[in-house]
Amino acid sequence: MSYLPSLFKVTRRHSIKLIAALGAGLALLAPFSQAQTIIKPEPTGVTYTVKPDYRKCAFPLCGGWYLTPVNQYSLALQTEDEAYESSALLPNTIYVAYINYKRLGLTTKQIAELEAAMRSEQALLRGNITSSLTTAKQAASKLTARTQTLVVNGAWVGANKNTAVGPYLNITSTGIVCITTPCPYFKANIINSDYSSEFHDLSLEKAGLDREQEALAWQALSTSGLVITGTKYETTGFDPSGKEPGKGVGVAATKVFFAYPPKK
Repeated sequence: MSYLPSLFKVTRRHSIKLIAALGAGLALLAPFSQAQTIIKPEPTGVTYTVKPDYRKCAFPLCGGWYLTPVNQYSLALQTEDEAYESSALLPNTIYVAYINYKRLGLTTKQIAELEAAMRSEQALLRGNITSSLTTAKQAASKLTARTQTLVVNGAWVGANKNTAVGPYLNITSTGIVCITTPCPYFKANIINSDYSSEFHDLSLEKAGLDREQEALAWQALSTSGLVITGTKYETTGFDPSGKEPGKGVGVAATKVFFAYPPKK
């Protein structure tokens, strides 16, 4: 099996210099600018992590949301060490004043629940950004600015407050059944890219799920897919003939996200 190459190979010796250089470059970006990223948007839009903007100025110039596209720095299934190195890189963020939830068909109560998860930085949103001109009154003078809106067509909420470590993946079942292992039971689609990789084992132990959540996770895996962050590890297969088993690759989920609103 071949594995996707990381777009940024950061060794521990060189990571500090690279992070410092990135920090200096990003410091020059204006708060409302959209920095170039290495992701390739999906047809349905880009998937973002979300956090609120607490700056003190007149809305809509402040007080909206910061969006960070996931998987900006690595489009690979990484080991735990590689994942932590990537997480040290400073992300590029996009400011939007508004979020349009119409395509999700949410009730007022559901919007409030989703935004509560967004404020605690436990939500992912997928969609497309649109721009429009607006006039805001600030300090007794009128200021015309271009505001941005995220039109959402997908949302996920973290199962708990575990730290997200590793790339963001949509895990599905391949439907393959083998007599011996390792067997490519699973497929990891790397979110915000066209890349995917088959692998042999999936562990939910590090995700900290309760029994009900774990059942929901396996159910999602066999239907629309399970959204996680995760890291890879080596597995040892099984051969009933007694031959030396082969080596495989497993993915350890570090955080699980469930689709919102949940399907009944």
